[in-house]
Amino acid sequence: MRARWITLIAVIALLLGACSSGPSDAALESGKTPVSTTTTEPPPEGIVVIIIESGRFRPSNLKLDLDDKWIVQWRHEDVPEREYTIQERNGAFESDLMTPGDTFEVDFRDFEQGIYRYFSFLGNTRVPGSIDTRPAQ
Repeated sequence: MRARWITLIAVIALLLGACSSGPSDAALESGKTPVSTTTTEPPPEGIVVIIIESGRFRPSNLKLDLDDKWIVQWRHEDVPEREYTIQERNGAFESDLMTPGDTFEVDFRDFEQGIYRYFSFLGNTRVPGSIDTRPAQ
């Protein structure tokens, strides 16, 4: 009988813990904006957003019309244990170490028109991407 009471109390405690809502104390203390894959507002004028999620860039290949959009922003929306550094193959740009919720922006008006191939590493796996700023042909 005593084992049933202990089991019942443990189940009730688990249910109460699972039903509680809101961010953890650690999340509140960090002061960072929560990571979300739901966008309710479009990006500001001139900005194209690349989402880092599930170990890849979305989109991974981007055609950029510099008359409409000239800033590319990478948003880290992947799981907490993953960190990324965005590097352009020829050294045109490189981000600091990015953790979930971080962003990195590059203004392509400062560069010659061309194809910019960038990458990051996820463990030993190279994650590629490219941005083409050449005029439409």
